[in-house]
Amino acid sequence: MIAMMLGEVAQATGGELVGSGQAELTSIRRVTTDSRDVRPGDLFFAIRGDRFDGHAFMAQAIEGGAVACVADRAGAGSSKVTKAPLLVVEDTIAALGDLAAYYRREHIPVGMTIVAVTGSNGKTTTKEMLDQVLGRSLPGRASIKSYNNHIGVPLTLLSAESEDRYLIVEVGSNAPGEIEALAQIVAPHVAVITSVGEAHLEGLGDLKAVAAEKTSLLDHVLDGGLAVVNIDRSEVRPFLEKYPRLRIFTVGRSPYAQLSVANAMSSIEKTTFELEGRFRIELPMPGTHHATNAASTFAVARWFGVEVGQIVEALRKFCPPAGRTHRLEAGGVTVIDDAYNANPSSVLAAIDALTGGTKSRKVFVLGDMLELGGEASECHDRVVRAAMSAGVDVLIAVGNQTLRAATHLTANWGRAMVVSCMDTDTAVDLVDDVVSPGDTVWVKGSRAMRLDRVVSKLSRRTLRPIAVG
Repeated sequence: MIAMMLGEVAQATGGELVGSGQAELTSIRRVTTDSRDVRPGDLFFAIRGDRFDGHAFMAQAIEGGAVACVADRAGAGSSKVTKAPLLVVEDTIAALGDLAAYYRREHIPVGMTIVAVTGSNGKTTTKEMLDQVLGRSLPGRASIKSYNNHIGVPLTLLSAESEDRYLIVEVGSNAPGEIEALAQIVAPHVAVITSVGEAHLEGLGDLKAVAAEKTSLLDHVLDGGLAVVNIDRSEVRPFLEKYPRLRIFTVGRSPYAQLSVANAMSSIEKTTFELEGRFRIELPMPGTHHATNAASTFAVARWFGVEVGQIVEALRKFCPPAGRTHRLEAGGVTVIDDAYNANPSSVLAAIDALTGGTKSRKVFVLGDMLELGGEASECHDRVVRAAMSAGVDVLIAVGNQTLRAATHLTANWGRAMVVSCMDTDTAVDLVDDVVSPGDTVWVKGSRAMRLDRVVSKLSRRTLRPIAVG
């Protein structure tokens, strides 16, 4: 973060400084919402969440080195902080967004390019691809983990340093209007829409509404900026006609795409494909669905001026983040850790990658896909049926919806084995008994299902990470 004075933070947030002496001259070097991660010089924002209230940890943050805390009026009134100033605001989350918008406007240098990435699938993978490709030749940074909401996006913006040439911001949404609100703060030069699919239907409704929500990011791309859009779903295409002030560049398997993906092939070890019939790309991860993410990365990197050879080499050595088709071997078993999240299109892609990529016994650990609203039953039936017809050998069904679908369709299952698990605890207890050396195990489910615990259990069979490159 480029240093700011606490008085400037107060102006940006409309807050009231409570403290003695020259509190407004206190220098802020970083913003955090996690009292466990506080460093000297930090400004601690006390956030009220579903499980924790940050106001209860303000004294801990000060002891850890924070120079001040931001609190709402109720939190400030009950505060025991006496060793540092408080900045009192009406709502700490809103104040965090206000500060990030101010920082974007007043402090981020003109020479830094802001890239915003959204989509139903592939946001984090594409963000990581971009960071690893651009980072080979340019100083810059990307949002950590999946910092893509009303807290994570401001924290990402506030992490930018003066020497950075790029900043990649991941932008997510569960309900209409969320991307619009975040995009106003980000004001990107480049936008990437990785996909439009059946995700968060409980909040968004249908695919047309999903497309409207994702493309609303383009409303706030700066004039003359670049928008790289996957157009494989027809629902997204009509929305692109609204943006003559932007350079729209399309990618995908569609014949209408300007940067077309063709001849994609996948094994458990890697995925290969061609771009424009000229460039052969190799990714060290399974799943042909990643080809369009790589195509978007290719397009943005070329816009930055990165040479084709550098892009191809960086993609060949790409290291995917944990939980997103990250491959490891443990105790003679190949595990694909894809446990971070799931929706119908990403699960179908996983099934295709698992059943088409290996001759070993195929074990699919599938957890419930959440936030699908009234479409939940049909979507779970569809993906279970797809797993059956594609040739999965063992389905470990975790959660009410997946178990219901698997039980309902068992009569047509044929040769495969179904292991029923009402919850993740049961799956963790059973997985070692079901999996044998030589198996390939793909773990996939919505984040709240916590199937990363299944991956952790499997990885304790003497973990050996796969070397890339």
